[in-house]
This record gives sequence, structure tokens and C-alpha cells, in this order.
Amino acid sequence: MNFNNNQGQERINNDLRKNATRKTMLINEETYRKIDWNKITVENQLAKAGMQANANLPVVKGENSLIPVWDLKKYAFLLSNYIPHTVNPKLWVQGNLNLNTGLFKVTDNIYQVRGFDLANMTFIKGDTGWIVIDCLGSKETAEAAIQFVADYFGELSISAVIITHSHEDHYGGILGVLDKFAMENVKIYAPLNFIHSALEENVNVGIAMTRRGIYMYGVELPRDEKGQIDNGIGKGQSTGTVTFTREIEEIKEEYEKKEIDGVTMEFQLVLDTEAPSEMLIYIPSEHSLCIAELCNATLHNLLTLRGAKIRDPIAWAKGIQKSIDLWGNELTSVFGVHNWPRFGNQYCIEYLEKQRDFYQYLNDQTLRLMNRGYTLEEVGRMIKVPQSLTDEWYNSQFYGTIIHNAKAVYQKYLGWYSGNPVDLNKLLPVDSAKKYVEFMGGPNCILEKASKSFEEGDYQWVAEVTKHVIYADPSNTEAKHLCADALEQLGYIAESGPWRNEYLMGAQELRYGIIPTKGSFISNDVLNNLSLGDVLYLLSIRLDGVKAGDLNYKMNFIISDREEVASTEVKRGIFRYLNDKLAEDADVSVTMPKEILYELATTNKKPISSKISIEGDTNKWNLFLSLQEPLNHNFNIMTP
Repeated sequence: MNFNNNQGQERINNDLRKNATRKTMLINEETYRKIDWNKITVENQLAKAGMQANANLPVVKGENSLIPVWDLKKYAFLLSNYIPHTVNPKLWVQGNLNLNTGLFKVTDNIYQVRGFDLANMTFIKGDTGWIVIDCLGSKETAEAAIQFVADYFGELSISAVIITHSHEDHYGGILGVLDKFAMENVKIYAPLNFIHSALEENVNVGIAMTRRGIYMYGVELPRDEKGQIDNGIGKGQSTGTVTFTREIEEIKEEYEKKEIDGVTMEFQLVLDTEAPSEMLIYIPSEHSLCIAELCNATLHNLLTLRGAKIRDPIAWAKGIQKSIDLWGNELTSVFGVHNWPRFGNQYCIEYLEKQRDFYQYLNDQTLRLMNRGYTLEEVGRMIKVPQSLTDEWYNSQFYGTIIHNAKAVYQKYLGWYSGNPVDLNKLLPVDSAKKYVEFMGGPNCILEKASKSFEEGDYQWVAEVTKHVIYADPSNTEAKHLCADALEQLGYIAESGPWRNEYLMGAQELRYGIIPTKGSFISNDVLNNLSLGDVLYLLSIRLDGVKAGDLNYKMNFIISDREEVASTEVKRGIFRYLNDKLAEDADVSVTMPKEILYELATTNKKPISSKISIEGDTNKWNLFLSLQEPLNHNFNIMTP
């Protein structure tokens, strides 16, 4: 691959996106010169190894056949034989590697489907059917992936399902697996605390996580040389129907052996690593280890940019070491649930060790710097990684980065506070911005200086200083466009797919505004699997606590088609689930179908009164509804 200086015509007449500046070109050319193409040759061979059927660039359509829920054809531009200056060349190559899609043979009895969603789906041949590891992110993509395998092998049936961990891109397609292809009495296995972890992470802060996820995955960016390229572990998440089931047998012991459809499988729990609930799987008959997400062809996240609980790098490293201790002498292949496998005992062990050591190194070096007094903003920039860890392509920063992973370690041990009391109760961003702008001579003076800094290639400083102007005066178009220009160049040089997406999403919203999203942030299938108490809790976190502070009364809920009841109370600004019985002293009782309850909990739709039956004090029910704050799926990020 070679650079091409021709940036091409603007994509559309109204396209405000810019070309790479001279400084950006030089940075990316320097990155290109440092690439070890021998390593890429290895990765390319591994990404293509064992291909049985090429899916080319699959497109999966949803219920509305006009709108795909998954479309890799949009990434065909990555197949060109040049690398544009608007993309970090390492990320471009990784994006190209992730276009190797189809059915791949890992061992004689293990196959993978890659390229039908952000994650992989793995098939293990059993005595009576196929055992599936992970179900992709949506029902539609799961069905399409299994059908693709069926088209190759002939009609197939699923005898068991194993879910490696509690992230949505690995369980969301479960009903796509079960509804059409599962054998009778199919069993589903998942790690300890799976149900609780899966539902907790994606429900209570689902709106904030969804909005932030749009930035992290570049959901609304064009797929082209100036837009979204890759996320390091795949292209992005499908937009189909997220499903769930509680019919799961959890693996409860740290090490557990089971025979599943005639195949012996050894499970290792690795809780509180990449996910709160996660496990690895060794198949002795194939000498093959499913490493889940403890190893990928990239550095992973200790704190994902969309938001989640901090992940423990020490537990992560120990989990990998435990796998080496258990199976290192005999394994001959390692496959993950993203990207592509590794083969050969010595190479697999080296791969596991170098990924293990990267997480341990980040933890230990961050602690070293913390104990020298360095702060959250300093530690990540100060960590230098030896070549013995960075010389492998799979330890590149395509997904996670050293800087934000070091911040995660700092936050895990010391929290957000720098220790300097100036930072203890800082001014709100809008208030401080107005004062900064005044101190710096006003917006015109700032923008004049910032424009010169942009010409000098000081993009981070330009973004920081123009942010103050924007927060002081959100109507200042010149400031927004200059900030967007700076973020754009930062995106063009980012090695991390999520970092690129974050920068370019920020630039896009500054130029064009927010593209509104509508509807519920959680599917009915997931809500059906929540307890009634957990569904009602979604109403508690929308309650205006101050206005409800002096209220004190009880309400009963009867959800007819769930055949469930609950007693609740509004007291001291809290809406609290009491128990699963009706309270005799309730002031009001409401009966409704689950459809109405779900709309109340997850949307701003006004409930259809004809579908709600009220007994008792109607005013208290109406008062409760009036105290529910509207959901905002489109809250501002780039402006106050």
C-alpha cells in the first residue's frame, strides 16, 4: 500500500470536512515509515487462514428490508491500494484486515464466522449438532451468520450455546440462534453473574451509554476516507434487534469441566476482567483455547469511552497466566471473539504472554508514577513502553490506548481528584469559560491566536482554547468551526479507531448539529427478562427528587400480562420498590399491560389512559407521572 496525495473531490457540495493539513500528512507519513510490513504479512496470513467460504462484504437487512442493520459494502473503499493522508496508516491496515469475512476453519471441528457483526460467532461440531460460542449483537445478524454456515455445510441444528461474557455484542443475537436453528432442549451456558451483569451494564445508564456510544463507534459518521474506518476489534455494532434470555446455566466454579453434546469443555472463570462476568473455554480434543476478550489483535480498554465500570488489569493478566498454567503445554491454537486466531504452541504462548504483560505493565507503571505524585492527566502521557512489548502488531493501540488505560488505573486506585485543592470544587465549564474568554482578551483575540496555532499544527491546544469560546458563547460559529477543524486533524492521525471516531463525531456535531435519535434505549426482549422491580427502578431514576421530597404515599402496580404485582412508595424524594405483594394501605393501584409500563420506563410517550385502570387516588398517580423527567437521548456533548 502507498500514500496518494490526491484527496479527491468533496463528497457532497455541503461537505465542510477538510483535507489533511501539511502537519497531519507529515505525521502520518512518519507513522507509515515505521511500520514493520513483515508483521502485517503475518497478520494478513492469519486473518485469511482457513477460509472455507468468502462472505465478501455482507449486508444484513432488518424487518424493513430497505434499511440494513449491517452493511460492510460501505467499507469497500478500504480495499484500494493506497492509504489516504486523512487516516492513520496503521488504522487503515487494521481496517483492511477486518474485511476478511466469511467462514473460517480453526481446527478440524472448530469454525468461525467473521464479518457479520462487531464480534465473531464460533461453531464446534458436536455429536448431534453444532455448539455455538457467542451470538453476535442482534437477532438479524445472528440468523444471517448461521444461515451462511448452513449454506456451506447444509442444514444444521444448534445443540448448545455458550456465551463468553456479558457484553451485548456477544449475547444480543441469542434469539436469532434459538428461534430458527436450535434443537429441542438446547442448553445455554454463561459465566457466573452473567444475567445480573448483562442487564445492569446496559439498562440503568442506557441513555447516556447509547449517546456516548454513538461517538465511540462513529455511528453517524460517513464510511469513507474522512469518516469512520474501523474500531480495532471490528467495524462497529449492528443496529438490529437486541434479544436476551434467562434460560441460562451459569458456570459457577473457577475451573469447571463439562461434556456438551459429546465434546469435553474446560471452563475458566475470569470475572472482573474485560467484563464483570467472563469465562474462557478450552477444548482438549482440539487443543484449542477460546480466550474470549482477554486477548485480541489490539490493546483493549480498561475503561471504555462509552462508559462502564473500570476493568482490573491485574485480574486480566492473572487470568491469562492461569490459562497458560492450565493448558499452555498442549494448546496448538488460540481463538478470540473478535479478530482472528493464532496457531502453533510456541507462537500462541508468546501471544498470550505479550498481551498479559502489556496489561500488567500499564498497571504497574501507572502506580509507579502515581507514587511519585503524578496526576490523572500526566500518567498516561509519561508511560513509555519497551520495544519488547510494542514490537507486535497485536499490541498496537487500535481500540484501547495507553493514555486512557493509564487514566483508568489511576481512577481505580485514587479516583478523579488530583490531590490539589484547586481541583476540589472547580467552576462549572460555562462559568469558567466566560472568565477565561474575558481574561484572554475576548473571543476575537482568542480566535486570531488560535488560527495561528492551527497553522502551526498545535491541534490539541486549538481544540482546548476554542472550547472555552464555545462554552462562553455557543452561537459563535467561527469558534465551533475552528474547533471542528482541530478535532478533525486529531482524528486523522489517531491510531485508535474509537479515538478517531470521537474526534470526528465532535467535529461533525460542531458543524452540522446533533442528528436526533428516537425511541427506547432498551429492547422489549431485554425488559421482559428484567425483574419487575428492576423495570420500576427505571422510573425511580427519572423522578425529580426535590419536587417529590415532601411526598409520602404508596402505589400498587398490577402488570396483567406479566402476571406480576408490586407495591411501591414515593417517600423523601425516592420512588422505591417494596416487594412483590400488593400493599393493603396503598393510596392508589394501577393496572396496565407491560407494553404501557415499558413505554413509561423507557420513552417520553404519554401513556394511553384507556389501557390503564386506576383504583384509589387518581391525583397521586397523575402527580407521580408529572414528576417523571423527560428522557433526553440527544443531550449536548460539544456545547453546553
